[in-house]
Amino acid sequence: MNQVCAQPTESVVDRLHTDVKFELLLSRERANGLAGQQWAEVFRQFEVPLRVRQPLYNDKAGVEQDIFGTTRRVVVTGLLDRNGEIVFPDRKFRLSDVGELSDWIEELQTYGAQGAPEGQPLWGLSKAEFDLLHAAMRTVVENKTSDLDLAAAIVSLELPSNYPIDFTPKAKKTLGPVDQIPPVKNDLAGLAKGTAFALLLREYGLSFTPRRLPDESIILSIEDVEEVEKAWPIGWDPDSLGLTRLTLAKKLFVAVPVEVDQMSMTQMLQELEKQTEIPVFVDGMALKSMNLDFDKMTVTYPRKRTSWSLCLRTLVSKIQLTQELRVDENDQAFLWITRFQPKSKPNP
Repeated sequence: MNQVCAQPTESVVDRLHTDVKFELLLSRERANGLAGQQWAEVFRQFEVPLRVRQPLYNDKAGVEQDIFGTTRRVVVTGLLDRNGEIVFPDRKFRLSDVGELSDWIEELQTYGAQGAPEGQPLWGLSKAEFDLLHAAMRTVVENKTSDLDLAAAIVSLELPSNYPIDFTPKAKKTLGPVDQIPPVKNDLAGLAKGTAFALLLREYGLSFTPRRLPDESIILSIEDVEEVEKAWPIGWDPDSLGLTRLTLAKKLFVAVPVEVDQMSMTQMLQELEKQTEIPVFVDGMALKSMNLDFDKMTVTYPRKRTSWSLCLRTLVSKIQLTQELRVDENDQAFLWITRFQPKSKPNP
């Protein structure tokens, strides 16, 4: 898989050096000069520059940064209140919290003003960074992917080169020996690249996640699906985007004469695609774990006037699967058939 992986480059430390300094604004009501001296000693031990001063009319707490060549300069401004605490927009510290403060300083020195990406919305990307990535992932896949080996299929997606991909060690272990990796089943031509890449990897029990590195570059990390809590989705929920399902897939929901007479599940899905003009993708990982084979599974649905959506829902629910209408990054609709996961009830 080396042909599709990010190539080793110089270390992050060599590419970008970070200088962090703090400024504490004294309280306008009652300045605590003693606390200022105590905090100055703390920062001296951290070897981090600190300036304690009177606030100007336009001063406000926050974290800002500028990059000059290979130097990233981070300026952190906080308020020193009359109780001796230093207060920032999303956190505050007492003199007894030097351990937590040290961890935050280390995070700023490593990742800059945005901080570590873990646990942040949009995978820790800024809105501008996410918008650029999403725009790149909206480009349509032009090449056929079915029957290719995995590496060739990834190359055929023509993913944006400014977002290198990298397999985690666990992802490589999940794939196993290269000569034993089966060919790709789905043809993803016509889909947006983000959704296509997610679908492609899912066949192999993998997913991908945007990762912001300490030098502020962004890679696409390919991981085992169990490694990450929130990966790039296999399509997006149309409801969350304000899209109307009937507008997206009218032929899927309107009532028409429907009959399935002793077809394999695969044949039934092909007929559904033909009648509704909506692509259908099946979660092969789920089928494998449930020991289901759609080529060998025969299904029947009595002739009646109904929608293809209701017909499909009836058939898949019998085998603990569910259908989901999703859209790719260009709002193109498709059906995703995967394992049914009951929603957990909120605690009383």
